[in-house]
Amino acid sequence: MEKKIVSAIGKLGFVVFLVIFPHFVPLPFYSYALVCFGAIFLMLRKEGKTFRDIGLIKGKFTSRAIILGVFTGLTWVAFMQFVYIPSIKYFFEVSDYTEYNFIKSNMTMLIMTVFAAIVIGGFYEEIVFRGYIQSVFEKRIFKGFNPLISMLLTSLLFGIYHVQQDIFAVIAAFMGGMYWAILSKKFGNLWIPIISHALFDTVTLILIYKGAFGAITY
Repeated sequence: MEKKIVSAIGKLGFVVFLVIFPHFVPLPFYSYALVCFGAIFLMLRKEGKTFRDIGLIKGKFTSRAIILGVFTGLTWVAFMQFVYIPSIKYFFEVSDYTEYNFIKSNMTMLIMTVFAAIVIGGFYEEIVFRGYIQSVFEKRIFKGFNPLISMLLTSLLFGIYHVQQDIFAVIAAFMGGMYWAILSKKFGNLWIPIISHALFDTVTLILIYKGAFGAITY
């Protein structure tokens, strides 16, 4: 029993590391992802596991997964564009969001940022949060509890992970985290939220480039 408690504490500590390391270690151009990705690889290997055990299964990258990923990604863009952003702007005084102003009317920067969004936002963040962290919560920390608890906590951490943005982006990230957590749980296929998240970020950045979006991305 004591060994299990120590193991759980160690897992929680590693989860905290994955959430805060990217914000407090000044590594250039998203290279923190390589460190965290490598750390997850070593942690899984120590347990005799691979990325397959947290949902990254090559055989599940199917046409159905792509179609569902594209559909759900566009659906989330529409929700943000036509429901969430207009709502917060109606009820609150929202400051202009300028983090991605550098891509406006700059095709080169747009292409570079979209590439980073696909690799980091779609692939890396989904593996870390919906793949690894949600799996740790559900199968180790809160084993035997309702999976919704693990999904909510993972999504809360995903929102906090975007604390460098404003509060409305943090709330949006929390909701997006729940959205992708539900997709991952419902279909049992991590590729669906990966594609959905990557497409959401890509379309959002293109709309920002064209000056046609409310500039919330995560």
